Amino acid sequence: MNPPSDPSTIARAGEQIYNERYKAQYESEHRGKFVAIDIKDGHATLGDSPEQTLEAAKRNNPSGLFHLIKVGSAGAFRVSYTSHARNNWLNW
Repeated sequence: MNPPSDPSTIARAGEQIYNERYKAQYESEHRGKFVAIDIKDGHATLGDSPEQTLEAAKRNNPSGLFHLIKVGSAGAFRVSYTSHARNNWLNW
């Protein structure tokens, strides 16, 4: 069986593994840290930053396929938007 290659399928698989195996413990003990879930074998690697976490996960399994989660958050990264942004930011 070939591993999934599209981001949505990888994310769904990673979220499912996280929810089934790690969520309860990690959200009580590791809130705010990052976890890389290898969707091929279900292994989880914890870290303090996204970069450090993914580097450690790749050292554990160079052929792994990872989904990154920020423990206790809805997503690994936050996007901001303001309706008061200037259209031409070069001309202050």
